[in-house]
Amino acid sequence: MRAIHVSWTESALPGSGTPLPGGGAVTIEWLPIDQVRGDYAAAPAAYRAHYLAPAELPVLTHIAVPKRRVEWLAGRVAAKRLVCLALERAGLPVAPSELAVLGNKPGGRAGKPELSSRVPGLAGSVGRHVTDISLAHTLRFAVCALAHGGRVGVDVEPLRSFSPALRRTVFTDAEVALAETAFQAFDSGHRGTALWVVKEALLKAYGIGFAYGWGTARLRAADTAAGVFDITLPAGADPGHRVAVRYGRVTDHIFAIASVASRPPDGHQQKGQLRAWD
Repeated sequence: MRAIHVSWTESALPGSGTPLPGGGAVTIEWLPIDQVRGDYAAAPAAYRAHYLAPAELPVLTHIAVPKRRVEWLAGRVAAKRLVCLALERAGLPVAPSELAVLGNKPGGRAGKPELSSRVPGLAGSVGRHVTDISLAHTLRFAVCALAHGGRVGVDVEPLRSFSPALRRTVFTDAEVALAETAFQAFDSGHRGTALWVVKEALLKAYGIGFAYGWGTARLRAADTAAGVFDITLPAGADPGHRVAVRYGRVTDHIFAIASVASRPPDGHQQKGQLRAWD
């Protein structure tokens, strides 16, 4: 378990190329799921052909619940819009269907999303422009965060209160008290939700999620500007040298975007760099 110091700031949803602490930048795509549902229903075959790579089609097919299928699809659409725009601006135009965004767990649906491509030469150069991506969704929105430099994690939740039973399950009493101190921009009933999205975004940036249960990350100390989390990281994982979170409100949702600035490069491939398809 490592003690990780995290600075945080309440803000509006970051715009394109918002600078990150420690260097790099992050861009966000916030996509209404109803928009994807309508466009997909109007021409499903054409929509799949435009946005999905061959490796993604079986994943979509195996999602039995239509609502979940659209949510998964919306995440890929949000990610590919961001990635394709970033690559086009860098002089590397690529079609959405030439990129795959698959989770790193068996089956490709779950886990940290990873980019891959079958375009000759693309895998070796794109890491200069896209070092990491992260996805999140609610019933209404799909969100993608793209980092140019370092690692990124994003989470979003409806603005709601956690029940006392849920708070006791996912937080310690000390964390509940610290959330009251740290997230004063929100009503008292919503501060637990703010802590939740911050934790989720942070653990997504590290690529582990709640791999070790609710105790994977525990808030040990906090004020309105920063906090200290005790985080269980896999052996050999890079904790980074600067960790920051932006959080805030969009419509009736709370979002958080975590960035982890990597240690100075040692010549190895950065996490999240595009890889070639086999």
